[in-house]
Amino acid sequence: MTVVEDGPDWLVLWLAPGTPVIWSPLADGRDMRSAPLLERFTLPRLPVARTWRGTGILKLVPRAAAYSCWLFWNADGSFRGWYGNLEAIQSRWSDGDQRIIDTTDHVLDVWRPPGGPPVWKDEDEFAVTTGLPGFWNADEADVIRAEGERLMALAAAGDPPFDHTWTAFHPDPAWALPRLPEDWDRPPVRAR
Repeated sequence: MTVVEDGPDWLVLWLAPGTPVIWSPLADGRDMRSAPLLERFTLPRLPVARTWRGTGILKLVPRAAAYSCWLFWNADGSFRGWYGNLEAIQSRWSDGDQRIIDTTDHVLDVWRPPGGPPVWKDEDEFAVTTGLPGFWNADEADVIRAEGERLMALAAAGDPPFDHTWTAFHPDPAWALPRLPEDWDRPPVRAR
């Protein structure tokens, strides 16, 4: 992603259309959402390089909160809405000249269209992953849900990041698309 702003409160990132990304389909090549609910999270997956196929996404990452907020636009350039992605607090580190941000998705999300109330997304997936190996237990799910409730309140009030601070964003047309490192699929060497 392209770093738009790296301030004291927010890291702002731009995912441009056509950016190389890593997609994780099921090992048989199907998109995970084509599988029955439980199998989406229990069948093997395979990382595959491809390009971002949607409109651009502006990602607002707070310094110390367990979510990021993604801003979406329609193909005609009109603002589509805010997507509050519940996830582990992001950690930053480097591997050689690569700057890396790590997080773990918490599956449960908040969607707020412009002028509309926020709604939960993926509650069914959150329910089925709670207690699965490699995910979270019931106590941890309560903490995730509480962060989601806090995010829902911010969205309902139109408070940052669910305000209009970034909705008129337009990327600089001179920005080059980021490239995946040639060795994108090697295990990272995390500095300790």
